[in-house]
Amino acid sequence: MTTRQITVRPGSARPAIGRIAAKGLWRELQSGMLTTMLAALIVAVAAVTAVGFFTDRVDAGMRAQAAEFLAADGRIDAPDPLNQVRETAQGLGLTTADTLTFPTVVLANNRPLLVSLKAVGPGYPLRGSLQIAPAMAPATVPASAPSDESVDSGNHEIDAETVDHGPALGTVWLAPRALALLDLKPGDPLQIGQKTFTIAARLLREPDVGNVFAQAAPRAMIALADIPATGLVTPASRVRYHLLLAAPAAQRAALFAKLKARLPKDRTIERPENSQPAFKTAFDRAARFLGLAAMVAVLLAGAALLLAARHYNAVQQDSAALMRAFGASRRTIGRIYALRLLMLALLATVPGVLIGAVTQQGLAALMRHALAVALPPPGLLPVFIGLGIALIALIGFALPALIRLQDTPPLRVLNRQLAAPPPAAAVLFGFGLVAMGLLVWLQARDLTLTAYVLGGMGASLLVFLGLAWLLIRGLRRLRVQGVARFGLARLAREPLAGSIQIAALALGLTALLLLGVVRGDLLDAWHDQIPVDAPNFFAINIQPDQVADLKAFLQAHRIHGAGFYPMVRARWTAENGKTIHPETYQGQARRLAEREFNLSTTPTLAADNRIVAGHWSGKGWSVEQGIADTFHWKLGDTLTFQVNGSPVTAAITSIRKVNWDSMRPNFFVLAPKALLAQAPAQYVTSFYLPQPNIPQQTALLRTFPTLTLFDLGRILAEVRSLIDRASQAVQYVFLFTLAAGLIVLMAAFHASEAARLRETAILRVLGARRSQIMQALWLEFTVIGLLVGLLAAVAAGGLGAVLAWKLFDLSWRIDLRLPTYGLAAGWLLALLLVPWLGARITRASPIAALRR
Repeated sequence: MTTRQITVRPGSARPAIGRIAAKGLWRELQSGMLTTMLAALIVAVAAVTAVGFFTDRVDAGMRAQAAEFLAADGRIDAPDPLNQVRETAQGLGLTTADTLTFPTVVLANNRPLLVSLKAVGPGYPLRGSLQIAPAMAPATVPASAPSDESVDSGNHEIDAETVDHGPALGTVWLAPRALALLDLKPGDPLQIGQKTFTIAARLLREPDVGNVFAQAAPRAMIALADIPATGLVTPASRVRYHLLLAAPAAQRAALFAKLKARLPKDRTIERPENSQPAFKTAFDRAARFLGLAAMVAVLLAGAALLLAARHYNAVQQDSAALMRAFGASRRTIGRIYALRLLMLALLATVPGVLIGAVTQQGLAALMRHALAVALPPPGLLPVFIGLGIALIALIGFALPALIRLQDTPPLRVLNRQLAAPPPAAAVLFGFGLVAMGLLVWLQARDLTLTAYVLGGMGASLLVFLGLAWLLIRGLRRLRVQGVARFGLARLAREPLAGSIQIAALALGLTALLLLGVVRGDLLDAWHDQIPVDAPNFFAINIQPDQVADLKAFLQAHRIHGAGFYPMVRARWTAENGKTIHPETYQGQARRLAEREFNLSTTPTLAADNRIVAGHWSGKGWSVEQGIADTFHWKLGDTLTFQVNGSPVTAAITSIRKVNWDSMRPNFFVLAPKALLAQAPAQYVTSFYLPQPNIPQQTALLRTFPTLTLFDLGRILAEVRSLIDRASQAVQYVFLFTLAAGLIVLMAAFHASEAARLRETAILRVLGARRSQIMQALWLEFTVIGLLVGLLAAVAAGGLGAVLAWKLFDLSWRIDLRLPTYGLAAGWLLALLLVPWLGARITRASPIAALRR
């Protein structure tokens, strides 16, 4: 028999192939042949887009809240007025406000007090709000009071008022600690420079609290227009000018990029997430946790589509053989299936994105009050990510299997034992891993997180495949009788298919355990980084002769301190014998080079300092890792600091990683005691005071009037609040991802339904009872479930440890309950699937099943 090659006129090949692909897709959808794959793809797209929509909204909401740390979306600081920069920013369409800060002495009743004066212009604050206690309202410091609200002589509740503006002309808002130290109340006069102001309110909270150690005194706030009348600001004054910037969220990145390009080289835009070291650490971890939650949906989608693609390859063998028999070329068949996949992706994307959008709206409504964050409207990026995920998933997981259909022999029409050569395992999983890498990166948008998770999952997948293969090969030698023989026969008969099924399920369950159990352990470790009794007060300006008395005071009041550390002010002047010039550095490096360093000594390293390079010898400088990276310092480099007018030179002998979350005194540079033995030093300490702590603060400051006390309550409260909100967001995202993962995995199991129907029909024709078939299913899936659970538990524990140590920088202990959770999850998998699958394969009559 001869066949005639099908020919198509020039210009009509693509439309003909398109029509064939579309008709075939529609026919297979109507027959239910593609239902499993389409459903799995829709659920995958819906899960990813819902998580993408929601995490983008939560991330944007937390970033908007973080703007309160600057009272703006961005800030530019300088020692000189920023008039030209302001004009440039306003010309670009940015909203601006001006503030300036400097230390000065105020007078009341002939009593002087050093304060940190802050003058604010119209529009301040651009983000966030202030809290004040107006005149005639007796107040005390609230439990959540920020840095300057340290002492008050009152004992009544605060009648707080939230405002979005600064003081009126001629008035001053004063921190409660300043009121207490000067024995003043709202309504009293206060002399600032050459002008007398009226105290209009207690300043309870300001959004841009700034660097707590830059505020060497309690806050006093006045209107910027009052500054000339004070006569305090002259060309020789040490004043810091701040230009606050704000822009709509949709235009913010573009406008800031334009402004940055027009700034002088020595000026940078400070962003909210970088304004506080402790908050930046929490912010980075929150973003990573949300990225980790989003990736689980992607990994589950990949595991399910891997199984669905193999099923689709099997059912398309007859169709491909018919097309080859009627003369279609290999290239034509390849194009038809490629177009069919493209159409399937588009078909799945539309309902998937719609379901994802509706789901995230409900999720946002449920979380709006729990998160206490105003979530902005979602952007369009997750829509394109959803389409990209559908295309990449199908190309990576389905195309390698389907492309081999073009090699289906035409004689399969007469002999169904003939089939297309199966795709090479290396090609199949190579494409799958590349696709999964792209999917994970698109969803997480974090290369480091992508590399760790993908590397861990890829290694786990290879181990899963190898162990499953060995187990199934071992089952073929196992001598069993009765129902056990039927239950294990299917696994032993198809070792490759069984290995892939077990590996895919183990990969999916690893993702679920990683987000379900390990997520909780990671969040607990994150919470433990800032314990409830973390130091919430810093005390500086402690004179050497006061150390013993202050220690006795703390012990008498049962206040646990973090130890006393000498603090020597020094200026960095040379590196490796060469004089340094701060103007040659840019951004943060220049600011650090221009400022004075606080050097300290200690006989032993505290627990929150860990040597990462070199050794702790006490003979040279020990520098913090971050500042070493900023200035490119290396072991063996010599640094010279000017200390009390004399140069002090030594080599770097160690580099330390510092846990800034500990809220203990820590330093960029630690020196050998011998180097600083002759240098005058003041001491610093930190300690924890439980609320309410006004009497202890008052007693401490009156006993040691030269002490400068900083309340870290607000920073700690904000960081804890961010941790709590990020934890809640991850938990809610996990609930959705868990539901989506179960649906995707159940859809993937549907791929084996046709083969099981035929096998069950044969067994029933041979006399097998329904109870025997169900017992065989229970045995098969119990073995699969327990093996999958154990493998997933081990992989999730190992991957969790890597994530904790390398990515989140958290302490980590392996959860010994993980194997129990894994085995329980595997058993639950069998418990859910066996009744559902058993009902479907035993409900059909043997004749109908064999005719399919």
